[in-house]
Amino acid sequence: DELKNDITRFTPASFEPSIDYVVVKIPRFDFRKFPEADRTLTTMMKSVGEVMAIGRTFKEALLKAIRSLELDRYGLSFPRMNVSDVDLVKGLRVPNENRLWYIAEAIRRGYPLEEIYEYTRIDPWFLFNIEEIVRFESVLKENDLTEDLLRRAKEIGYSDREIAQIKGISEKEVRELRRKFGIRPAFKGVDTCAGEFVAYTPYYYSSYEKPYYTVEGKTLLDED
Repeated sequence: DELKNDITRFTPASFEPSIDYVVVKIPRFDFRKFPEADRTLTTMMKSVGEVMAIGRTFKEALLKAIRSLELDRYGLSFPRMNVSDVDLVKGLRVPNENRLWYIAEAIRRGYPLEEIYEYTRIDPWFLFNIEEIVRFESVLKENDLTEDLLRRAKEIGYSDREIAQIKGISEKEVRELRRKFGIRPAFKGVDTCAGEFVAYTPYYYSSYEKPYYTVEGKTLLDED
């Protein structure tokens, strides 16, 4: 409490801000370069780096982080884990670099979250959020891509390419439709203090959440 916070230049270093964003970090594994390596994840360091993504929700930040891995994976929809139920359960039980996609596949097959938790011991809060992402796949697939549906998909964190893969259309078509509807990313500031104090070293992240403004006590959307 005797050290000054270099970010705010006002509060002490012990200041704990309220945060209005979520950060997700995912390790990157490159076992393809080491085909004979044991792919089971343990306490031994096996990653070759990590990525970090910022979003307004855990779902958005998670999907952004997956895309940042540069593994040609644009979400949880693909690749599908086309394995037997025995191998699927093994993929849930044994920590591995594809575990997120095994969880997504288990949800598609109707495994209850309680059972997935027993296999993975991953906190149910995370499993519930992953389930919401996966369940939205069928909503996208079974309904017309209206402005409201496309906006919901972007706010969850779906990429244009993943939406295109689910709908069976081109990424260009999705992007043109999004531009037609005026669905554009907004850039939000990260000042580590959520606006409580002035930050002198802010940076920004993109999000598809609609920006809101308050004018004379009335909440307005950006288009207002």
